[in-house]
Amino acid sequence: MPSTREPIKALPLADKPEGISRCGMSNAKFAQHCTTGKWYELSDQGQIVGSALDLDFYRHDATQGQNSGSTVKTKELSKVS
Repeated sequence: MPSTREPIKALPLADKPEGISRCGMSNAKFAQHCTTGKWYELSDQGQIVGSALDLDFYRHDATQGQNSGSTVKTKELSKVS
């Protein structure tokens, strides 16, 4: 796991990514700057955006899309003759 004092590199994003959940730094793919609210995709090719203490970390939500319809109950329509 990277040190919390090492600079974090990332690519800026226009909007918040969909289907993400908060996680620890070691599993993160995205980050949001705590002060500015800007979103980033973590990347070694990106610019330095701050330290780990400046950012909240996120990853794609593993449960997104899995069994998404199985928990929703629906009523069947009855036939009218």
